[in-house]
Amino acid sequence: MKYSINVVKAFSILVLLAAAAQAQADKVVWTSGGGTIWKSGGGLCWNATFEGGTTCEPAPEPAPDGNYWADDADYDGVVDNQDNCPFTPEGVVVDSVGCALDEDNDGVPDYLDDCPGTPAGTTVNVSGCPVLLLQLTNITFETNSAKLTDADKRILDEAISTIKASTSNHIDVVGYTDNTGAASYNQKLSEKRAQSVVAYLINKGISSTRLFASGRGEENPIATNDTEAGRQANRRVELLAK
Repeated sequence: MKYSINVVKAFSILVLLAAAAQAQADKVVWTSGGGTIWKSGGGLCWNATFEGGTTCEPAPEPAPDGNYWADDADYDGVVDNQDNCPFTPEGVVVDSVGCALDEDNDGVPDYLDDCPGTPAGTTVNVSGCPVLLLQLTNITFETNSAKLTDADKRILDEAISTIKASTSNHIDVVGYTDNTGAASYNQKLSEKRAQSVVAYLINKGISSTRLFASGRGEENPIATNDTEAGRQANRRVELLAK
């Protein structure tokens, strides 16, 4: 039986359309490494515009049945989707939301805090310590005395503008000595010297409610005590804004 060329062509077109329709009906969404593609029941793959020619990649292996721990990238015991601080160093103690503990609430976590226990509201530096407002290393006092010299008073007069400009309502005035003499004597002397500075500043108009005197004796030297210059530097008064 003979068919015209046009009939053969029409039949061929119908076959191709049927195959395409079947493929379109069989397509399923399958995400591969190259993006989302469609795979027909016959194993053919197409891209997002359903244009043939995309090579099928091996499907990922399904996860085996069973129970799994939720992700915890920083190993702090708080799963990632509940962790407000997802990058804490391993071994750091954290709270219930995965953030490092900060017992004095100064914004510096305990594991980085060089000055734990600072009073509430204290202005601190990146190490968690009160901000050093002034360090007066040239206040010498009279020998073995807490009495200010005229030179000491001039130094304090120059510092008053800085103190008044500070917004802090709590300024620690801390006295220090060198290591000459007994430590117990130096401790008491440093306290008396800090009190002398506070008294002078109050007399110059600084509110007494802002100033708090304390002494540290020969602690925390900033220079060697083996030279006269070093000992003089260590005989100092520090003002710390809190």
